[in-house]
Amino acid sequence: MTLETKPPRPVKAQPPVADSDDVKASLLLRRAEGSYAFPALDAAGNQFTRSLRDLVRALGVPAIQIERAGTEQTTMAEWVKANAPATFWRYHAPPMKGPVLLAGSRMLVLQLVDIFYGGKGKIAAEREELTDAEERFAARLGRDMGLQLAAAWRDKMLMEPELDCVTSDPAKLAALRADDELLVQHFTLRGAPLDGRTLSCAYPLASLRGITGAEPMTEAADSHIDPAWTAALNKAVKNVRLPVRSVLARPEISLVKLMSLEVGDIIPIAMPRHVPVTVAGRSFAFGSIGEANGNAAIMIEQLEEGPDHD
Repeated sequence: MTLETKPPRPVKAQPPVADSDDVKASLLLRRAEGSYAFPALDAAGNQFTRSLRDLVRALGVPAIQIERAGTEQTTMAEWVKANAPATFWRYHAPPMKGPVLLAGSRMLVLQLVDIFYGGKGKIAAEREELTDAEERFAARLGRDMGLQLAAAWRDKMLMEPELDCVTSDPAKLAALRADDELLVQHFTLRGAPLDGRTLSCAYPLASLRGITGAEPMTEAADSHIDPAWTAALNKAVKNVRLPVRSVLARPEISLVKLMSLEVGDIIPIAMPRHVPVTVAGRSFAFGSIGEANGNAAIMIEQLEEGPDHD
């Protein structure tokens, strides 16, 4: 780049004049040279990646990892073609004026169902139609992923996704035209038996452009912090007692059997080899079930890593 220089002269600095559209736009949306960028989308995607990992681990795959690819722009028709055959979830997600869409490979859903009910996720062949139990599981999974989406966006805007459609037929999504533009994030599962399975989250571009006033929450300035007060606060926080919880089994029985249970009846459960350990509702570790000093115990085998690997 070549810069032309002129003799210096005193100039009174003037504040930049903001375009009226730029004044309205939030940090969620920035416009430059006729195109749009969404700085908050990557942050939400990173949080959603961690939430999906915790959700899949809680379903019975404790060692799973999830990788997120970069955000890409495509059309509705291209997105459907790239994911088919798949299970699609559509959410009504105010304040967005359009839906949020998720797509998961059909085999992923079949494997998760098998694992949830005590299997190992080994499916002989893919089927076009889901059973009633598999459809109920897909709907339940969709509601859980909607909660994870809401949590991923919470510090950026108050989004409350409500699941309104679960289908394997993309024509039933009906909310978008084939040529509507989408911003898409892809999530790939790593680790047996789900290695290579994918989930895809799509946001209509027009819906994101319509959002203003969704500023991320800012932390209060802390230029005058009393070191003694900080030390006392840290000491107090370290003494706070937190609930530690582990789910050993989630048996399910039919309503008919439930109503016929009597004292002395036995409900069989399958004990997993590894169980998740949560602290105050957040995933902390996973371990194996055993015994210590005559008491049932869990041996920690792997601690979870935070966003900064700490």
